[in-house]
Amino acid sequence: MGFYSFLYLFNALISGYVYDYQTKEPLIGCNIYLENTTYGTTTNKEGYYLLQVPEGNYTIIFSYVGYSEEKREISFKKNEILKLNVYLKRSSLTLKEVLVESRKSAITKEVGISKQVITPKEFKTFPQLFSSDFFRSLQVLPGVLMATDFSSALYVRGGGSDQNLILLDGINIYNPHHLGGFLGTLPTEIVKQADFYTGGFPAEYGQKLSSVLDITLKEGNKFKRNTNFEINNLLTKIIFEGPLLKEKSSYIFAFRRSYFDKFLKIFKINFPYYFWETFFKANYEIGQRGKVFYTNFLTYDNFNFPEVNIVFRWGNYLSSLSALYSLSPKLFFKSFLTFSNYYYYINFYKNLVFVDNWIKELSLKSDFYYYFSQNHTLKFGLEGKLKSFYYNTKIIGGIKYDILGSPKDLAFYLSERSDFKKFIVEMGLRQENSFTSYYTERWYHPLDFRLSLKYFLSELANLKLSAGSYSQLLCALLPEFQPIPFLYVWIPTFGPYSPQKAYHYIFGFETFFFENINFSLEPYYKYYPLIYEYNEMCDPFTIEGTILKKGKAKAYGFDILIKKEAGNFLAYLTYSYCWAKNYFDKFSYHPFYDRRHNFNLVLFLPFFFKSNLSLKFAFYTGTPYTEVLSRYRYFFYKYIIDDWRYFWFEELAEKNKARYPHYHRLDLSWEKEVKRFKIRIDIFNLYNQKNFLFYYYDYTYEPPIRKIFYQLPIIPSLSIEYVF
Repeated sequence: MGFYSFLYLFNALISGYVYDYQTKEPLIGCNIYLENTTYGTTTNKEGYYLLQVPEGNYTIIFSYVGYSEEKREISFKKNEILKLNVYLKRSSLTLKEVLVESRKSAITKEVGISKQVITPKEFKTFPQLFSSDFFRSLQVLPGVLMATDFSSALYVRGGGSDQNLILLDGINIYNPHHLGGFLGTLPTEIVKQADFYTGGFPAEYGQKLSSVLDITLKEGNKFKRNTNFEINNLLTKIIFEGPLLKEKSSYIFAFRRSYFDKFLKIFKINFPYYFWETFFKANYEIGQRGKVFYTNFLTYDNFNFPEVNIVFRWGNYLSSLSALYSLSPKLFFKSFLTFSNYYYYINFYKNLVFVDNWIKELSLKSDFYYYFSQNHTLKFGLEGKLKSFYYNTKIIGGIKYDILGSPKDLAFYLSERSDFKKFIVEMGLRQENSFTSYYTERWYHPLDFRLSLKYFLSELANLKLSAGSYSQLLCALLPEFQPIPFLYVWIPTFGPYSPQKAYHYIFGFETFFFENINFSLEPYYKYYPLIYEYNEMCDPFTIEGTILKKGKAKAYGFDILIKKEAGNFLAYLTYSYCWAKNYFDKFSYHPFYDRRHNFNLVLFLPFFFKSNLSLKFAFYTGTPYTEVLSRYRYFFYKYIIDDWRYFWFEELAEKNKARYPHYHRLDLSWEKEVKRFKIRIDIFNLYNQKNFLFYYYDYTYEPPIRKIFYQLPIIPSLSIEYVF
């Protein structure tokens, strides 16, 4: 049967949106199928679905985990186009429902390899540090490597933290962390869903080498107003949501403020740091075919220590106006107009060291989804960006770095998906075009390909293959190891530097066994023919040609996920093996995030007195570091005082050849609801394991004594949440 003859069979079409009955929030990934047939689909991130079927009488079923199943009797006539919006009611989740939904999830035709669909309800059950932290929770996922207790930054399958594309309702966020990564900028309660690609991401995403985190935020309750207030040891959080125009428009607002600066004074500790953040989102429905959204997100961190003349400020300003519209049942359209501004400012000892850096980005992106047939979908779109960079460093004595650039980017992508009886193929191309006039005028035109294949061994098992090339037009000036990574200094590709490049090759196997246990295995290989590293020995007088070192890298390994759900019980086990190495000039080394073995176990289970208990155990191989072999004195004559002086210098071993001891810790969380109150106790590092952060030498002794700077000790926290 030819392709067009095949299309002729599908002579009726049904489309629409699926919503939560209580809030009118779109439901992402809802299963929709015709009873006793093979016809089915799922909703996209906007809750939209489209299904093409032959004429006849059917029972159409809408099914979503945690919601009551909805059935409708429908009669399709030839060439009929039917619009049907459905509202699902929440229900208590039984073991049987979980098993059924697990099977359906296993056989949904999601071709994306290395993709985790993240729901905040699940991650909120994990033990936390002071407050629900969305980014820190991601560190338990397979393929994600943790650097230190002080950082919620993501290191994915041997890639650096600057190689991740993080989108917040379509807005590119350049530094999603507070206090150098100690806490993430996003409260879990405002997240609706996130798609996390640890590799092999499709052509609609670009300009990063390792991973994509695409976060969709809640829209707010369209029927009634809700307020959520939480206070704990060091943070206060409040969330408002409700209708603007009932059933047509809604909003959600969130505010968080730390009080490290106030709380620690009780213990006579002066720590003059605080942060605050605000989030606002509103939406308006355009008939039954579209919506418009406005999103605004502000973060501000301040560390001001006047006693020692240190001023350190950084933050983000994000804003977007977006729209989605169903131009026809077969053509779906999304567009984003976004603005992102990340900045930081440092002043040590009244301009002894002065740093001012910012990156601004104005972006317009449009995506089109065309459904040729039930088994054939085309995605295409374009993305234009106007960027502005400023990096200014002054050190008293004459050293000065000054980089100012305004690159312009325009990207096109095309992706096609074909569904067959036993397998799915998705192919894509992405063309980047970038112009910069800093240093010299230059155009860049990297062309990248994407290919994914999914083969169904059975209804409950499948194989996946993926290959692709990826380009990155930005570079972060990060020292090779920052124990507490405060700075993300972004500069564009310019002058003698070409875009960074990476290739991903991934194989995957996924199945369900014992009815409700999900198992997945993904070996991978990544090759980087071109990466950059900050040159700490760059010449300040020829900074344009020496600030970056060119190199290569490769990483390989495999990830395992075993997940079991049964009623209110959840077990989450992940293991990742990762080998990563960077090659620069005539030497090579393993980066500090090269942890060979990474094991996480999370248990969430009902406890006494209608409460819940959560445990998280982590074990990681120690990070690489460079040993100090010896030290020596360098003497010089100082004419002003007519005397000799000296400096101490350290002789180092080969870079990152040694490793710190293994890392392990156990976290615990207990939670109980009492009417409108929710009481939560979290204990971080329950048995107070002394994990190494780094070694340092005390030179007041002769010979010097090597000492240890440890990571976080046991930290209990109490949170009280009130909902009204």
